[in-house]
Amino acid sequence: MNYMYSIASPDIAAKNGSDQPVELRTGEPYARLISQHQLFATRVAGCFGLNPQAVIPTYGTTGAIEAVRNHVFRIVFKSRPTLLTVNPGYWRAREAFQGFGFQVITLDTEPFQFDIREDALIEKSLKTSPDILYLSLPNNPTGATFDPCNLIAGISPHTAIMLDLTLPSSGLDTVMLTKNLYRQFAGRRGLFLIGSTSKAQETAEFRIGWVICANEEDAHSLREENRNVLSTFAVEHAIPRLGTYPVVLERIRECFEMLKADCEQCRFELIRPASRVETGYALVRHFWDISHLRETVLQHGIRVMWGSEFGLSDHYMRLETTAPAHMRAFLTAIQKSREKVFPAAR
Repeated sequence: MNYMYSIASPDIAAKNGSDQPVELRTGEPYARLISQHQLFATRVAGCFGLNPQAVIPTYGTTGAIEAVRNHVFRIVFKSRPTLLTVNPGYWRAREAFQGFGFQVITLDTEPFQFDIREDALIEKSLKTSPDILYLSLPNNPTGATFDPCNLIAGISPHTAIMLDLTLPSSGLDTVMLTKNLYRQFAGRRGLFLIGSTSKAQETAEFRIGWVICANEEDAHSLREENRNVLSTFAVEHAIPRLGTYPVVLERIRECFEMLKADCEQCRFELIRPASRVETGYALVRHFWDISHLRETVLQHGIRVMWGSEFGLSDHYMRLETTAPAHMRAFLTAIQKSREKVFPAAR
C-alpha cells in the first residue's frame, strides 16, 4: 500500500459539501506530513529525471544507509550478513552495519595509493560473496573516484550495491551520474543510490536525505519498511534548495588551496589519489610525533578525526574542508608548533 497520499482531495471535499477534505484516517497533522513526503519525493525525482515512486525520503544520509541496511538484513535470512567496503571509507556507514551485526569485509586502498580500483573490488566481491557493497562516491575521506558503471556490471546480481553520492564536488556531477545510473541499470534488484542536501546545501541539522531504488519492488519494500521519516518543517526547508548550486564548493576549493600551499611547511602530505576530486573532506599524512601533535591541536581547541577512527593509523588525519577560517586556524597552530619543535627547519 502506498502510504504517500495527499489530503488535498477535491473529490472528497465535493462529496461532503465542503471546500476542505475530512481526514479520519490518520488525522490532519499526519496526513499533511505524508503529503509533504510525497511532495519531497516528487521534487527529488524531478531533479534527477526519474519516477517519484523510486524515491524514499529518509532521515539524512544516515537514515538512508540504515533503511537499506535493514532491508538487506531482512531479505538475506542470515544471522550475520556481510558488508564489503573500502578502507579508508565513511566510518559512520561502517559503524551502522557493524552495530547491526554485519560482518565487515574491507579492501584496503592504501597499497593502491588510495585509488579505488574496480577490478580489485570485483575480484574481492567474487571471492567473498558479500550481501551488500557500500561505497561513497567520491570517497570519504580521500576524494577518490571510480567508474560505478564498470563496478555495477561486474558485481554479482546477488550482491546489493549502495552508492553514497552525498559529498559535493565541482569535479563530479552527481546529478547527471545519478540520472545515468538509474536509467542504465533500471530494474536491477538491490541497487540503491543515496544522497542528501547535508553537505552541498548545508542542511545537516535538518536531516534531509533519500534513497533512489533502481527496482520498483525494492522501492515498494523500502516504503513499507521505512517509518523513520522527515519532519514537515525539514521538508519545507529542503524543497527550495533541491537542485540548486552547492553553496560550499568555493569554500572547499579555498581549503584545498591552503592545504596544498602549507602542507610541506606543516610537515604534512595531502593524500591525492590518481583519480580524485576535491570534496568536503581531505586526508593528510603527518610526519610528527603523534603525542606532540595531539597535544598541539588540543591546546588550540582544534578537533580532527584521527586515522584510527576510520581504519588507518594515527599518522593520518581526516580534515573537514568547508570552513576556510577553521582550516586557517588549524594550519597556523601547526606552523607555530613546528617552529618551536623544528627551529632549524625555519
